[in-house]
Amino acid sequence: MPSHDNPKTRRFPFVPNARQQSVTLFGTLVIFLWYAIPDFITEKRARFFTRLAALAGLAGVFAAITKNTVNEVRRDFTMESPDEEAWEMNSNTVQLTRDNLNVPMLVLLFSFGGAIITGSIWIETWLFRRGERRRREGVRFAHTRQAIPLGLLFGAVNLLDDSASRQVS
Repeated sequence: MPSHDNPKTRRFPFVPNARQQSVTLFGTLVIFLWYAIPDFITEKRARFFTRLAALAGLAGVFAAITKNTVNEVRRDFTMESPDEEAWEMNSNTVQLTRDNLNVPMLVLLFSFGGAIITGSIWIETWLFRRGERRRREGVRFAHTRQAIPLGLLFGAVNLLDDSASRQVS
């Protein structure tokens, strides 16, 4: 009996395209590398440059994600309005002046961003110190053991189906 005839068979309508799959795979590997590096490169200077290269790779992953998101938003707007010029935004059509900026909202957003960055630095420091403490206790691959779930978590979150949240009403 084919699986599509069986009502108990679960269907997953979201199938990642090749771009999403490659971004997920590369991003997962970069995240894993970022957190596992201290187990394999113990010299601080070499670890810095290796992480710098990993950071460049991660920036490439986020650039690909951002480009994909921007293209999807533009496509959704274009589908909603056939007037493509209405959605064209460049320096000639968008002027940033105090009249069209919500200053309290910008202050809130920058404060929130600062808190997120501070929290991220604290978590990164905590994870590194935890791995180093466990390595001193004799745990083999202490950093790698925490890198595996973090890399898989990135992959799982990146493959979440967010198409329902992007539906144009």
